Amino acid sequence: MIEKLKNPFVGIALVALLIQTIMFVLFYSLPDPLGLSLAEMFSGKTIWQVFMAFGAILVLTAIFAFFKAPRALALFFAFYFILAIADYEVFRFSHQRLSYSFLRTYFHISNITDETTISTLGGDLKGTILWLSLLFSTLVASISFIIIYTLKKRKLKSLGTSFAFEKSSKRLPVSFFTLGMVLSIIPLVLFLLGTRGIVTVPVINMKIDMRFTLGKHTLTAPILHIAAVETFEFIRDNSKITDELITDLDSFLPEDFSKNRQNAKEFPTYRSAPTHEYKAQKPYNIVLIMGESYKGRIFNQMLQGDTTFAPNLWNLATGKFFTEGGGGLWFKNAFSGGYPTVRGTMATYLGFPSHPNRDVPSFYASNHFTGFPEFLTNYKKAYMTVSNPVFDHTLPFVEKFYGENWAFPGKAEVEGTMDSLGVDLALKTLESLPTDSLWFFSYNTIASHIPFYGYPDSFASKPDDAMERYKNALRYTDSHFGRFLSALSKRPDFKNTVIIILGDHDTPVDSIDYAVPQPLGVATTQIFMGIFSADSALFDSLEIRNDVASQLDIGPTIFDLAQVRPQNHFWGYDLLAEKRPEHQPAIFFSQNAYYLGFQDYVLTGGLDNEDVYKGINGTFTLAKDSLSLIWKKKAVGASKVVRSLLRNDKMQP
Repeated sequence: MIEKLKNPFVGIALVALLIQTIMFVLFYSLPDPLGLSLAEMFSGKTIWQVFMAFGAILVLTAIFAFFKAPRALALFFAFYFILAIADYEVFRFSHQRLSYSFLRTYFHISNITDETTISTLGGDLKGTILWLSLLFSTLVASISFIIIYTLKKRKLKSLGTSFAFEKSSKRLPVSFFTLGMVLSIIPLVLFLLGTRGIVTVPVINMKIDMRFTLGKHTLTAPILHIAAVETFEFIRDNSKITDELITDLDSFLPEDFSKNRQNAKEFPTYRSAPTHEYKAQKPYNIVLIMGESYKGRIFNQMLQGDTTFAPNLWNLATGKFFTEGGGGLWFKNAFSGGYPTVRGTMATYLGFPSHPNRDVPSFYASNHFTGFPEFLTNYKKAYMTVSNPVFDHTLPFVEKFYGENWAFPGKAEVEGTMDSLGVDLALKTLESLPTDSLWFFSYNTIASHIPFYGYPDSFASKPDDAMERYKNALRYTDSHFGRFLSALSKRPDFKNTVIIILGDHDTPVDSIDYAVPQPLGVATTQIFMGIFSADSALFDSLEIRNDVASQLDIGPTIFDLAQVRPQNHFWGYDLLAEKRPEHQPAIFFSQNAYYLGFQDYVLTGGLDNEDVYKGINGTFTLAKDSLSLIWKKKAVGASKVVRSLLRNDKMQP
């Protein structure tokens, strides 16, 4: 008993468990910037999170205890909890989880000295103070223990005395390890046994949500299972892609795709050059604008008369910027290819959906994928970004597609003016583009990024209502889009230019966006998408399209506009000349979930869950009809193909 009391590992473990408990209390009691309950958002994940976090602490303590290294454990926990605290606050504030990729980008040297890291970790003042106080206390406790322990050890050593715990048995580390593994395995076993729904505990009559998922919800939760899952996935994904899985994949591809594959088993998403007739009869200059969080649900309100938040875009769509002729396509049912921005960017540039935990853009230089800008060999290409590409994980894309021909305004001296500074740079870039040869220019916006404070105080108020702030941000972005559009319309090659505008992804703004039961991931991904030109040979009016469109369709559409016919791995349709069949949805994967966007409804569910949720007008209910279950099977099958291809780098020869 004396040896156990003197053993420092017991005390370190108790302190670590206390810190973890405080973190849980803060995480679930502090609201996010929208005032939404994180307890509700994490419904079904809480037990998994708590068991894995506590289990990880005990197992890690056991490992260090086995090697009799208490100072190393104290130092490790200081580092461990610093990252964990940042993770909890990052998620609470931005709904993005900490990861190696997150650290590598958000804490890149170019970000350390600007507002990016600070704003990401900031949140509200109360939360910031509480989290930083906890972080500071953890660091002080760790350093204090190391100093006191070292001094005591030196003193005892000078007296010829050794520590009691150094002569103890292996019972403590074995006990800690066993208990930690039990805590870690319980939710995994419940998940594998198919435990679902709300379970009522007898006697105490407590209701517990058992919708377990295996996502990486926090830094502390998955430490023990990451290695096992990654190993399992590596073995699984190297298995042969079956004919059945290819059939599932074909459900989401154009018919001519499957007919023109070069090698279905080795490269099931690589096809020969398209053979359909192109709509464009000549190559066009192309402007691609990716609007931050351009929600299709909100932009479609413009079709019913509410044009106040984007009047310049509406004037473009209805032809008021054209001297004669012209028009465009407005897609009422357009969907993102993934969330967050890096996923939507990947889907747009590469033409296939992202997959959970496969961060293609960050490792793009070492993969055999080809983005559509690489096919535009006769075009001068330029890019302006208002969001640091290191921050967005997109730097490899930027460097690969645009070389040194890209611009970033840097830090804004006046808060909320990034879109203004961005368009200033866009106008300078526009002036440098040739008028006698083809060019491709892309830029993005930022004001409407969650939590929608990205416009200056002098432009509009910033009320508590998130939707009001969101529309104010859209209006600010649109005002500067009007500046760009005015300059573009004065160019002699304006009539030979096509403007493509699309959202990078949807974003949660109000309660409708959280209607889907958690933890299925992003509930809504409907984005705005429009294609416009002053050339009446291409468009003679505004056409409102009801067929499903997707970011996956941008590449094939640009191939039409650029008059190129490459072999490619783009899943989508040429929106100028083709329409997705009415029964076929757009697809993307988010965390452990699939998302299928149809014309009149959406289907979503966990890749490892049986439940299928059908959403109509923002209301989600369990779907048990045979058609929904069939689509769920096809989505899971396609997911297995994509995961295998991305892991083994077999998207193209």
